[in-house]
Amino acid sequence: MRIVRPLAMAGCAAALLGLCGGAGASATKRPDPGNRIRYSSLELVLDSGHVRASPLGAPVAGGSGSGRVAAATLATTPTTPAVPAAGAAAKRGLGFARALTELAARSEITPALEIEDSSAWKAAAKALKRLSGTRKTELRAVVKTLTTIARAGELTPARLPALVLTLQSNTQWWTTGPLLAADQRVGFAGSHLVWEFYPGQGLQVQWLGTFGAANGFFDEKDKTDLASLIDQALSLAVTRGGGVAWEYDFSFDGGAPPWVSAITEGTAVEALTHAATLLHNDVYLTDANDALGIFQAPPPVGVESSTPTGAWYLIYSFAPHEYVINAFIQSLIGLYDLAYQGDPLAQMLFQRGNAEARLALPNYNTGYWSLYDQYSESDLSYHELLTGFLQTLCAQTKQTTPAALWVLGLSTTSTGGTTGPSGASGASGPTGSSGPSGSSGPSGSSGSSGASGSSGASGSSGASGSSGASGSSGASGSSGASGSSGASGSSGASGSTGVTGPTINPNAIYCTTATAFTKDLTRAPVIKIKNPAPARVRHVTHAHFTLSKISTVTFAVLYADKTISQTTMLLGHGSHSLAWRPPHAGQWTIELTAVDLAGNHAQQSAPVTVAKAH
Repeated sequence: MRIVRPLAMAGCAAALLGLCGGAGASATKRPDPGNRIRYSSLELVLDSGHVRASPLGAPVAGGSGSGRVAAATLATTPTTPAVPAAGAAAKRGLGFARALTELAARSEITPALEIEDSSAWKAAAKALKRLSGTRKTELRAVVKTLTTIARAGELTPARLPALVLTLQSNTQWWTTGPLLAADQRVGFAGSHLVWEFYPGQGLQVQWLGTFGAANGFFDEKDKTDLASLIDQALSLAVTRGGGVAWEYDFSFDGGAPPWVSAITEGTAVEALTHAATLLHNDVYLTDANDALGIFQAPPPVGVESSTPTGAWYLIYSFAPHEYVINAFIQSLIGLYDLAYQGDPLAQMLFQRGNAEARLALPNYNTGYWSLYDQYSESDLSYHELLTGFLQTLCAQTKQTTPAALWVLGLSTTSTGGTTGPSGASGASGPTGSSGPSGSSGPSGSSGSSGASGSSGASGSSGASGSSGASGSSGASGSSGASGSSGASGSSGASGSTGVTGPTINPNAIYCTTATAFTKDLTRAPVIKIKNPAPARVRHVTHAHFTLSKISTVTFAVLYADKTISQTTMLLGHGSHSLAWRPPHAGQWTIELTAVDLAGNHAQQSAPVTVAKAH
């Protein structure tokens, strides 16, 4: 089970037309199967005890909640987005209610807030006495999570808004809403937050889906809904890693709450940057910068995993050794977007991650399919998701605007910043050419030609050091031992920026890999059966073969062109061995059929001579 999923935005399916009108009245005493609805790729929005199917981030209209649920509908014309104050946590060992009392006694929260949150806690306890079955199980799990966080000494004022909203939302759903299929995404009228049902842990805010919906509003130029969603998300952020973050408050894959994810935080940074652009409100850029804290903190607080090359940003703060490539790439997309707005910290974090991603990405390409992590292949959704992320990062790193070159470390900023790590001359050339405004001089010393294209011992390029990472002549055109630069060998204008020599863009790996993964969707798997050894009757015989990509494989044994037996299983790429026991002597055939995740077919067969048993 993985938390990251592509964001489905399709319309209401025909099978759900009956549901869209309003299924799911309160049924606290009815058996579980009597009020369960089927899974929908749409978000099911609860409004006055009924649900309606809507795209992610349903419209703001409506609203029947109370307390923090009602307060979730914020002004649609924001001025200063608010993030909860940090505050000190209640001491370890206290239950949730007593922890609230302590926070109020220390003036960490207001008396009014203590009353409001205590009321939500009491309402949940009262509901538990009336509920049974799945409804009771799910609400009780949420209550237990809040108790666990409080007893661990981790209940801070900043965490209260999200935790209490989760408690209220679960109380509302399990007392008035329908039962749900696993992984169903839901919402509440009056709010854009995207929730997801995790069986045994209730409804939880799906922050990745929420910020994905925000980016959808940006794409649609929907200022009102984008402002509302972003402001509500900011009101539920927590302080973590020296900045702000959006925590997941449930156990997952061995990790205990609260934990954070690089893919979620990267998508949040992307959404905040989009909000600043569309709404012309630079406060959101400040919020995006505040969200960079966990990218600088190692687990379990943050998601930074330092490497000799740079840094890998982890999908889970509780899993320091799980390197999921799609999450890493998406985090870079968000960092790039913020860096493009001139944020130096985002630029530094992007460059560290970019250096590592370029080196690691080939290890996630089997040649026929993508890997999800360092162990297993992606399923179809993740393969397509990763392909889309790579296409976005390809487009970002191909840009040659001054802002893009600065993000990549290929140029100075327009405000007079220093040269980036890899040199002054960028893809456009003029900023790195020799001359008064070129790379010579103190601020241009780091703009000298890189390791693969640097001037030789004679230093013919002169003091200007003009050749940048992409401006110097490439592998076939770089200056050799004699130190000449470019094909012309001179240090003049024609050779100074590498115009006459070929260049290699190290970021092209994103484009080429995206292209390869796209082709994988139509490329059939390859099966190679190793020459079967002679077999004997009733002796276990093995069929050894290699498979190029994850596929559903059917292994059949035939005699006289008739299938005697067969079995089907999902197998990953690599070498495999399947066993069978021939019942009698003769000329047999083993046949392997593979269907990959995209539906492409392949088949191979081989004869096997079966001798009589001694």
